Parts: sequence; structure tokens; C-alpha cells
Amino acid sequence: MRYLVNIVLIVVMGLCASSVLHAQTDADVMLYVQQDPRPDTATFDIWLKRTSLRWEHWANGTFRIDVSDLMMTGGLNPAVHTVRLMPGTTGLTPLVPYAPAGMDGYAIVPRIMNGRVSIVVHGPDSVGNAFRITRLGDSIRIGRFELASTNGSFLSDSLIAFTQPEPYFQANAFKLDHDSITGSGAQRNVWYATHDNVEMNSRWHSAPPPPDTCNTRAVLAGQYDGDLTVGLSFRTEDEHCFRGYYIERAFVDRRDPANLAFESRPSLTYLSDGRFLSCVCLTGSTHGNFTDVVEYRRETYAYRLVGVYVRDTAMVAYLDTIFVRVPNAIISNAALLENPFKDRTIVQFNADDRLRLTASAYDLGGKLIGYLLDEQGNPIVDKEYPKGAFYKARFEASAVASQGLYNLVLVATPYDDTALGESSRAILKAQLLR
Repeated sequence: MRYLVNIVLIVVMGLCASSVLHAQTDADVMLYVQQDPRPDTATFDIWLKRTSLRWEHWANGTFRIDVSDLMMTGGLNPAVHTVRLMPGTTGLTPLVPYAPAGMDGYAIVPRIMNGRVSIVVHGPDSVGNAFRITRLGDSIRIGRFELASTNGSFLSDSLIAFTQPEPYFQANAFKLDHDSITGSGAQRNVWYATHDNVEMNSRWHSAPPPPDTCNTRAVLAGQYDGDLTVGLSFRTEDEHCFRGYYIERAFVDRRDPANLAFESRPSLTYLSDGRFLSCVCLTGSTHGNFTDVVEYRRETYAYRLVGVYVRDTAMVAYLDTIFVRVPNAIISNAALLENPFKDRTIVQFNADDRLRLTASAYDLGGKLIGYLLDEQGNPIVDKEYPKGAFYKARFEASAVASQGLYNLVLVATPYDDTALGESSRAILKAQLLR
């Protein structure tokens, strides 16, 4: 159970004069806590939205954040806690190092100070270098920030809130692109020059992290790699709910294919193979190059990907199921490239598994005429071929061979099993013309 978190956002404007409250709202400032599965880390976004015509160029500010459940013990400790801007998450450009003498871009400096997170955004000196929001309703992300404890202690992120009263603790500044006299009543005739930073009237909003649904999507993939082995891999879109994964296997009975009795595979689990461990993160990962050895050819095997939850290893989620067919014919797609033929013809074929092949030619009376030749001109007799496609075997008709039909017979057996029942054959009729 997560504890209550109150995050106080204080925006202190830089180089601004009085803290006048304007009747018109100039900007909405939003702080969104992101879902982060790590118990020692909290992640949040800060956004700024333009809501008035009074300004176009954002100047600078300071964002200050409290973690309420730590305030009773002194708040955040720089010896234990760190905060950083996550790379590539800010819309403020260009980013430059902080330089007191003058800057032509933005410097974002997060740190732990006085028990709080202090995020100082130093803006450029010139309005020409300030970030411009040209249209009402457009927003810019100041950045995504990561708050973490270095000793593994818990950081709560279930609720955020701005400190009250807002006009005292929050402020915001825009940069003028022209000289102006502004104000009303007692503040009338306040003179601002071009490039000055002027206080904005802002509204402040906060939102807790979205509910954790653990709605992980995963895709399991597999293919027969030959030699009675199946190659497996899977990819995920979100892993924050799972400690790790394992893959189960079931034999598909052709008489009752719906009845699958899945069993675990000792080598296909996070308990024995670190590649099955989850990153416990919101981003997906690809896990691959797994191998399973099967017992039988001419059969189909079912594989099921299972996720094991972080919070309770007795709880699992069944993420995806696939079926992999082990081929029953280890030689396939045999075809003559020329038929009828005169002196020679080529047989093209695929090897669906590693095999030993004998390729023979017979006349219609069943007499052996000879053997087909491989691409190096050697007779194909008990020759090994790895799993592959578009192999070629050549049949050369002798000078005395008579015109007519010939049977070209390809007989293949698995490399690791010479049993007659596992053999595969293809018979092609070739017509010789003289």
C-alpha cells in the first residue's frame, strides 16, 4: 500500500518586481506524477500552458517539491536522495550550462535543498532567445524529473498537491518583447523595459499517477530450427508488474487438440536463465535466442508464455500462446526446372531439416540408371544437407540413353535418425527428348 504523498510546487520568479495578483489568468501549471513501479523512485512531469494574450515568451522559474511523508523526519536528504532531469524530456531549447554573466538559452538545475526538491530554471537574457508559445492553449513540458533514494528506502508517489496559499508559494514569469507600462490602482504606472521578466497570474493543478492496471501485452514467437529444436523469443510492451517469465510446453494431440496439458521446461524460466528476468519497468523489452528440444517429428507443440508477478510470486498471468509444427516431410517443394529436357535437367528442392539425401534415376522398368549430381558434380549418395532452400541436383542423360520417361527419386532421412519410418521421398517424372 502506498502512503500519502503531498508534493508542494513553488515557482519563484526570477528578476520580477512585485507579487501582484492579476485578475486574468495567464498560465496553467500542471504537475503529473507518472506511474513508476520502483519503490525507491518517483517520476513526475511539469507542464506550462498559455491561457492569455498578455505574453508569448516564457522567462524562468523555480519549482520546489516536498514529499510529505518525509517532512516529519526532516524531509529529503541530499546524502540519501537524488533528483535529475531525464534526458530529452524538456521542450525548453536550447539547453545551456548556467552562466551568471549571461545566457542565450535555458539551464535546468535540479537539486535537493532544505529538505525539498528545488528545480531552478534559468532563462535567457534576451527575449529573442526565450521560448515562444505562439497560440493560446499550447503547452510546453518543462521536463520529466526522477527523484530516487540511493539506499533503497521507500518513496511514495500516490498523491501530489501544491502548497497553499498559492500566491505566496507560487509565481511565474514571462519575458517582455516591448517596453510597457502596466499595473492598476496602487501598482499603476509600473515601467517595464524590453527583456524584463514580468510576474504571471497562474493556476496550479496536480494529478496523481494513473491506476496500475498491469495490462501488459506480450507476443511470443517460435519456429522450427531443425534437428528437433524449436527457437523461441518474446517481446513485451510493459514489464513493471512482473518479476520474470517462463515458458510452458504442451503436446498437441490430434485426436483432442483442445486439451492441452502444459508442463514447465526447466531451461525456459527466469529461475535458471537470467534472460527471462523482467526489467520491472514501464518500457518493453525483447527476450530471445531460447531453444527447446522436442521428441517427435510430424507433431505440433504448443508453447505458453507466463509472467510471475512482483508482489506475489504465487500469482501468474498467461500472456500468449503459440503453436509450432515440426515438419513431417523433411524434403519439400521438389520440382524440375526443365521438363521435357534434352541432355540434362535440374531438380530444385528444399530441406526442411538437416538430412542425408540419396538422389537416383530409374527407367520405367525400375532399372537404376545412375545418381543425380550435386553442384560440385559429385554423385548424391547419402549426402548431408543442412536445413535450407533452393538446393539443386543435376541429372545428366548418357549419350546412349533412349528417349522416354525417367523417374527421378529423392530419398531423405533425418541426419540424427535413420529409421525408415522417418524417411521422406519425392518422385519426379522427367521426359527425355532426342
